[in-house]
Amino acid sequence: MTHDGNETARASSPFGFTRASDDLYRAIVDSVRDYAILALDRDGTVRSWNTGAASLLGYSEEQIVGRHFSVFYPEEDVVAGKPTRELSGATNDGRFEDEGFRVRKDGSRFWANVVVTPLRDERGEIIGFAKVTRDLTARRAAEEQAVRLAAESAARAAAEARSEELDALNRQLQEQTLELEAQTEEAQSLTEELEQTNEQLQDTLVQAEESKAASEMAERFSRSILESIADPFVVQDSDWRFQYINDQAAAMFSASGHAGKELIGQVVWEAYPDIVGTAYEREMRRAVAEHVPLSFEAYYPKQARWTAMYCYPLPDGGLASQWKDITARKRAEESALYLSRASELLGESLDYERTLAELAKLVVPQLADWCTVDVVSEEGTTTQVAIAHADPAKVRWARELNDRYPPNRDSLTGSPNVIRTGKPELYPVIPDELLTAGAVDEEHLRIIHEVGMNSAMVVPLIAHGHTLGALTMIAAESGRRYTEEDLELAMELARRAALAVDNARLHRAELEARVAAERANRAKSDFLAVMSHELRTPLNAIGGYAQILEMGLHGPVTTGQREALDRIGRAQRHLLGLINNVLNLTRIETGRVEYHIRPVQISSVLADLSSLVQPQFAAREIELTTRVPERGDGASLYVDVDREKLIQILTNLLGNAVKFTPRGGRVELELLDTDDPRTATIVVRDSGPGIPIDKLETVFEPFVQLERSLTSPAEGTGLGLAISRDLARGMHGDLRAESSQGDGASLVLTLPRAAAPPT
Repeated sequence: MTHDGNETARASSPFGFTRASDDLYRAIVDSVRDYAILALDRDGTVRSWNTGAASLLGYSEEQIVGRHFSVFYPEEDVVAGKPTRELSGATNDGRFEDEGFRVRKDGSRFWANVVVTPLRDERGEIIGFAKVTRDLTARRAAEEQAVRLAAESAARAAAEARSEELDALNRQLQEQTLELEAQTEEAQSLTEELEQTNEQLQDTLVQAEESKAASEMAERFSRSILESIADPFVVQDSDWRFQYINDQAAAMFSASGHAGKELIGQVVWEAYPDIVGTAYEREMRRAVAEHVPLSFEAYYPKQARWTAMYCYPLPDGGLASQWKDITARKRAEESALYLSRASELLGESLDYERTLAELAKLVVPQLADWCTVDVVSEEGTTTQVAIAHADPAKVRWARELNDRYPPNRDSLTGSPNVIRTGKPELYPVIPDELLTAGAVDEEHLRIIHEVGMNSAMVVPLIAHGHTLGALTMIAAESGRRYTEEDLELAMELARRAALAVDNARLHRAELEARVAAERANRAKSDFLAVMSHELRTPLNAIGGYAQILEMGLHGPVTTGQREALDRIGRAQRHLLGLINNVLNLTRIETGRVEYHIRPVQISSVLADLSSLVQPQFAAREIELTTRVPERGDGASLYVDVDREKLIQILTNLLGNAVKFTPRGGRVELELLDTDDPRTATIVVRDSGPGIPIDKLETVFEPFVQLERSLTSPAEGTGLGLAISRDLARGMHGDLRAESSQGDGASLVLTLPRAAAPPT
């Protein structure tokens, strides 16, 4: 092959590169260490493989070359004929790709991505297969692949050098041939020498052809490897010019406004000036400068996407880069972080204006360059309660601007419209027409342009169907462009903020209502206390004068007069008892009741109480039975109570039983025999009509009387049981009612036991 022929071969490379680019292809292949690369003959016997395959599969080249590639498949896949199907699929379709378990030498399995492509000679006939296996859990094989690629590049360079030497030798032999023809006298000796030289030349030419075929196969092999990479993958040379762009990368470049593979030959910083000064440039240059593979994550504002970049430096000073779109994962992490922190902030205080200001600061500058919160008051006016920016000076400037140019409540866009309609607004790119429409005058428009707003979203603060305000996020100097996913996050932040505002307002209203109720209750208690004292004075005078008349101090008293005076006395005592109950309730409610707690023997209280109330029961012909357990400590049981308050409680309970027990009925006063070491239980049972189940708690409310008689209502104010429960609880006990309507009622009093009797 002549020198011109070599030039032609360089120009007709199937990938658009010169023969010198063979070194680049081998370098690229060896840089991708995430793949195990095998060369198979037509029957599937391994003829060669790379070092990545050895590290991945556990065999040395001597152990595997000459063996069938099915040794890497689980036994069930071999029985099912999977290796044969892969070769058939690659032969029929030009490519076969599969994912599944593979087996290393030590028998361990790993999940792999496998791509099988046929290798063809110049006539298009299949001479073998390229098999690429990728361990999806290890990507560092790319570095080992780079070493392999460099070695193959050196081999190709040596082959080309050898080819050039052969070309030079051929020219020299031709010159010698011409010289031999001119010197016929030495023809014989020169002919013999020429024949010998020709034999050597033939051998050399055969070697050159074999080297050329190997180089072309290596080129096709490298190409098939690069095309099997599923992620976007590019190669830049030492001048940062694109040299290779796979289909996946070309598709992404086209989406960003470029012409895909037409970027080949362009400098990356000129094609993408917006990444200059970002993490992309910084880390890519560091990988080349330090000649170390590295990976990093970065945000690309122009497309609002996150990528994970993997950079592999090449021996010639270039860089191979591979990346993945991790936007979904980063958005999920971002949403979880901000929603969690927002919930903490909004739950820290009921001062919603302060928490909304903290929320606005939270989203700056990661989610927004500017953040404002407007809240509608309960009177219907809108107030901007929060504005945030990373620069405090700009916040002060923005507040002054807002005072100078207050929002137009009738605006068809922005927070006034969102508050009015309850519908969010998303502006991925803010058109100049929108800014012009919102400006009040030329000076206002100039200031708006200086802010440099690129993207914005305004979402309503809605709680329980009511719009309470609006949350506005603006992207300016960051260059971020908001998407529907960003709007969803903003809506959730606004929803939580709205609930915080609503809860704070409800709490404030509840607190004000409670203060008003407590104020009214104190006024009622003070009134009842005063009136009770004022009423007792004339009632005591009535009782005193009735007794004087009954004693005859003002003259003889007839039988009829004595009966009238007796009725006056009973009415006076009844009314005085009612007033005393009202006064007692007032004292309890205002906390002015004093308790003198000391150990009290229950049996003695019950005995005194029986003699005290017996006349009342006898008058109604009601049988009163008192029971104290004979066994255990029933007779000597002590409780920690105020004795007078305990007698008052039991008197009220027995008086209540008398009112609702029919004449000739029975009432039981019993100290229960229980095993509870902490409490003592006293029960008052009557044989009256009972209490409805749904009224068992109602009977303890003040001024409540239940109709338990079919003929007449019970007398009294309905305070006895209410006072008794409050007194019991004041002594750390309790009082409850048990009943089945029509089967009597039981009032159960529990009191704390005394640790020991008094000394």
